[in-house]
Amino acid sequence: MRVVARVLQGNRNISDTLVGIDLSPSIIEEAKKMRPNLYDTTKVGDFMEIFRSMKPISLIIAADSYIYFGDLVPLFQAMKDGLADGGIIAFTLENVSEEDEKRLDQMKPDWKWQLTPSGRFAHRYDYVEAVGKKFMLTTLRYEQMDGFRKEGSGDVRGHVFIMQKQTDKEF
Repeated sequence: MRVVARVLQGNRNISDTLVGIDLSPSIIEEAKKMRPNLYDTTKVGDFMEIFRSMKPISLIIAADSYIYFGDLVPLFQAMKDGLADGGIIAFTLENVSEEDEKRLDQMKPDWKWQLTPSGRFAHRYDYVEAVGKKFMLTTLRYEQMDGFRKEGSGDVRGHVFIMQKQTDKEF
């Protein structure tokens, strides 16, 4: 089993091979210091290029990584390309506040994502589901995470998705 993870902490016994990825060399070095024997290898670079170059991948774990993407289409295409049939992706995303969600639903009912004042992107659940379906990724589990992070004095809303790549026959 090959696992690609963008995490600083994790359980080493989940795979035969564990690869840590980040755009920042300093984050990779920090991860190595914090958990020196966690990763079999680390890579600095773009997720999308690395996913494609490492195929087939059994499991991708991406916590607080995809919040820097607005349009998820290129990212989901890369995950589809890199994941083995039956492969799993677990990832988190942010959502807008309940008030902003109601406002956006009224003003722009087909909104997909929103750039937030923090510089991160918040994604609409329906958009994530639609993009997943387009790239043969079926949701196995979904949970809303209200207040998983503080931003100023307020709570940030988020999502956790666990998706599985279907085969052409299943799709």
